[in-house]
Amino acid sequence: MELIVISKPSFFKGEAQLINELFDLGMQRFHLRKESADRRAYEVLLREINPHYLECIALHQFHELAVDFGIHRFHFKERERIEARHLDLTAKPSTTLSTSIHSMIDLPDLLHFKYTFFGPVFQSISKKAYPGMIPANFKLPLTADLNQAHTEGTKLSQVHTRVIALGGVTDLKIGQLHQMNFDGAAVLGALWNSPKQAIPNFKKINQACQTTA
Repeated sequence: MELIVISKPSFFKGEAQLINELFDLGMQRFHLRKESADRRAYEVLLREINPHYLECIALHQFHELAVDFGIHRFHFKERERIEARHLDLTAKPSTTLSTSIHSMIDLPDLLHFKYTFFGPVFQSISKKAYPGMIPANFKLPLTADLNQAHTEGTKLSQVHTRVIALGGVTDLKIGQLHQMNFDGAAVLGALWNSPKQAIPNFKKINQACQTTA
């Protein structure tokens, strides 16, 4: 099962060093999301990350910085996707686009997106006001089932977008997510609510993901 790490919403001392350590430990994908950040602080953090790992980073803000840092991964919020802000990037084969949805009804419409976050699946760790939105016996329909079930006019819509569970993810939840047919999991609060525990918590979650592979 794929594991994606989302950054802490705010900056903190030693953040770049900790991000580099997570990459050294095998982190494959890192989403840089700082919704209230200014461009300068965002850029400073990117410059402190080992250049070798920049290709593994997805930008949520300041997409224009991608040119300076050789980044080819871009995330668009649901509202940005609806406003079609991603269309300028769809013609570039080297780019990887991701987005977020809150209903499976939207999944067949994500033509240009390699994967999408879906959640909160469980009670959010970082945002206590965000309860889990799916029942314990939930199963994500397999791609073939979604393709068969969704029609647009008379033409079947092909679903190729991977679905990444978001919200309340810990190492103890990975097995359940696997049973639900999710393609991967995204973690935030499990690492950043206590940055001093980010390394051991990442190791446990990453091991759980590898076990389901």
